[in-house]
Amino acid sequence: MSKPIRPFSKQSWKQLIEVSRFQRPATAWIRAGQLLNVYTGEVCEGHIAISQDRIAYVGGKEPLTDEQTVVIDAADLTVVPGYIEPHTHPFQLYNPLTLAEFALSRGTTTLIHDNLNFFQKLEPDQLDRLFAVMYRMPVKNFWWARLDPQTTDDSLKRAFTPERVKRMLQHPLVLQAGELTAWRELLDGAEDIEELMYLVRMEGKPIETHNPGASAETLNAVTAAGVTCCHESITAEEVLRRLRLGLYAALRHSSIRPDLPDLVRGLLPEKNLSWSRFMLTTDGSAPFFFAHGFTDYLIRLAIENGVPPVDAYRMATLNPAVYYGLDQELGGIAPGRLADILFLEDLAYPTPVKVMAEGKMALEQGRVIAPLPEIDWAQFGIGKIPAPTWKAEPEWFRVASTGGKFPVADMINAAILSHRNESLPERNGAIVLTAHDDYLYAALLDRQGKWICTGIVKGFGNIHALASTYTLSQDIIVLGKDAVQMAQAVNRIMENGGGICLMENGQPLFELSLPLMGGMSLENMDVLIARTSTLVHLLRERGHRHEDPIYSLLFFSATHLPSIRFTRKGLLSVKTGTILIRSRELGG
Repeated sequence: MSKPIRPFSKQSWKQLIEVSRFQRPATAWIRAGQLLNVYTGEVCEGHIAISQDRIAYVGGKEPLTDEQTVVIDAADLTVVPGYIEPHTHPFQLYNPLTLAEFALSRGTTTLIHDNLNFFQKLEPDQLDRLFAVMYRMPVKNFWWARLDPQTTDDSLKRAFTPERVKRMLQHPLVLQAGELTAWRELLDGAEDIEELMYLVRMEGKPIETHNPGASAETLNAVTAAGVTCCHESITAEEVLRRLRLGLYAALRHSSIRPDLPDLVRGLLPEKNLSWSRFMLTTDGSAPFFFAHGFTDYLIRLAIENGVPPVDAYRMATLNPAVYYGLDQELGGIAPGRLADILFLEDLAYPTPVKVMAEGKMALEQGRVIAPLPEIDWAQFGIGKIPAPTWKAEPEWFRVASTGGKFPVADMINAAILSHRNESLPERNGAIVLTAHDDYLYAALLDRQGKWICTGIVKGFGNIHALASTYTLSQDIIVLGKDAVQMAQAVNRIMENGGGICLMENGQPLFELSLPLMGGMSLENMDVLIARTSTLVHLLRERGHRHEDPIYSLLFFSATHLPSIRFTRKGLLSVKTGTILIRSRELGG
């Protein structure tokens, strides 16, 4: 980024220089702390002089002060730069505001967000205003520009026109394009995604991709097309494939893929390995996962698994700042940078006891004290799902037999649905499940009640009914053994304007309201951590064995993942593009 991310007047700029030269009192003085220099790897005692929101001086000399100077004694503390989370999805039950507040409480002062849900639903002027409101925070909120909707649904693809994408790419708060999930279409020569990728290259912005398990040949091709980073490495060898081709590698540790310890341990034996092109990401984890922490937790895991401490901190500070072209502004404690500074008990404990954001204390005694905006979500067109004009009926969830083997969606893990053809019991032309087997009726239901795609899922657990408006395709996912309770669960969440409902014995066992677009809560992160932990616990008691059932709900309709998915057209074989069981019209 060529311009300062927080503009300043010429007078402020001159004052910054004067403080650095001991000609003007500092507005804040961090006194005698142990300072981590991410540029050299040194930890040295020194002073930090601040002029308004920027660092003016770092060194052994005490700055000029007056009665207005805020003095912070760091004699018993270690001081490090604010953390940068390079890859967030800010609508995973939480919303961007509650995520930013939580991130700040754990020392993350910069977030780079996915724009997908907002790009699909909001008008360009609404997006501009939302970005502006989110930017007026002590946490820096930047964005990606998505190029594809992660689904084959034509109604969702319509938003991704060259005109809209180019406008987004030219927004000063949009730092990169991605994450690119339509890479297969790109390599197959699809003209629409080719045009969008070419636009990104001409804008000169980095491009992050989503290439799990990709071969060196595939990575060569997407890198030639302009890709600069990938966060999808599952093994150390996959990380090295990316590094060898000049990509950055974001090491992921998330609720769906908690891979960081294995990746680090696999990389440590490599000779001459440089950690300069690594970053750390929580990859938009479900709220319950943040009980451990945020970027601070990832730094601690990296250190505990053998990464040299300085390199672990660089992966969350300097490295992402360099990748995004922000290192003149962020990523280190140095003159001219924004004063995002964390106070630690020790480098071994990355969770800060105090946080300074842009020269002002933002966290003290475990409490965020920096002012955060109150957001009227309705002004951006973000609110409850409109009240339905229809009611779900038990008959909708009847799964017709095929007269032969049925295409079952078998959960291999939280994200992958394997395609298995099985002989299932049937009666009167419908599949019949027993009370104790590991199969559930499943449906993707249109929010307008116009169509339904039904099927069978294996491996989610044994539940009476679960319904959720939190899905990638922005429809309703419904799972269960009891069609009556499945209909009840759907009707409850729709009457509430969006949410998740787990039914058992005719009563709601768990409910979470999601009044923002059917996917985001208004509750703060501490409440969401507790509530989603309860849901996970209830599902585990009922046989769910995968890492993250909440992400599973999101991904049932995600056609960028293998190998069988629920869509508006029907049950889809992703590999062949074949509709295995067609959806039914309901006329809601």
